[in-house]
Amino acid sequence: MYYLPYALLIKAFDPAFVVTTKIDLSNLTWGSFFVKNLLPVTLGNILGGSVLVATMYWFIYLREKKS
Repeated sequence: MYYLPYALLIKAFDPAFVVTTKIDLSNLTWGSFFVKNLLPVTLGNILGGSVLVATMYWFIYLREKKS
């Protein structure tokens, strides 16, 4: 959440820095950042968190106890 937007801002506002460091930032765009990074990570966190939390609640509270 810090390094990619920072690199995008450097690419936009200081292109001389990018040229002098010889870093290839041609594929780094705001669109690719959102579609290829932020969206999959967010969906994975939502899905993983909800499944893991629901599973733990089921194991702890809702599972029938063996007598």
